Amino acid sequence: MIAMLLAQAAIPDAAPAWKLADRTNAAGVRSISASVTGNDGLSRFVVKCDVAAEPIVSIQFIQPQPLGQGPDKPVAVRFDGGPAFNYNWQFPGTGTYITDSEAITRLTTFLVKSKTVRVETTNGANFAVQANFVAPTSDVMIRQVLGVCGYTLGVVPTPPPPPKAAQ
Repeated sequence: MIAMLLAQAAIPDAAPAWKLADRTNAAGVRSISASVTGNDGLSRFVVKCDVAAEPIVSIQFIQPQPLGQGPDKPVAVRFDGGPAFNYNWQFPGTGTYITDSEAITRLTTFLVKSKTVRVETTNGANFAVQANFVAPTSDVMIRQVLGVCGYTLGVVPTPPPPPKAAQ
């Protein structure tokens, strides 16, 4: 009995691994993402690129409980227990996401250099919601996702030129 307990204690719990998903739908729209399940086994942290008419990069926090729909509101992201990076994210329902290129650049730059990620926000009833995640063990998947949308890890992309007016 003691030997079995010691053997179990010697095997660390496996941390959730980051996964890469690369899909193209019937309309030819490509979606590539790197994601990880939270320590709670339910939440997800996602870095995603959707390529349709124009490429869109987002970071998403998906919860099993509804976060509520409504106006943008603050989400704090902490790396390795450090200070929070606060940005206003969009809240369409069960998850929340951000597409701001400067925020994406800052968050992904810290993500690939960290061991842990903590996301903190509130749900539709203003109750605190938080989740903890392991950071990726390398930057390969994040670079791949960003690269599909024309981003370079650590570099804020140059905005496209405004469309020319018809003459």
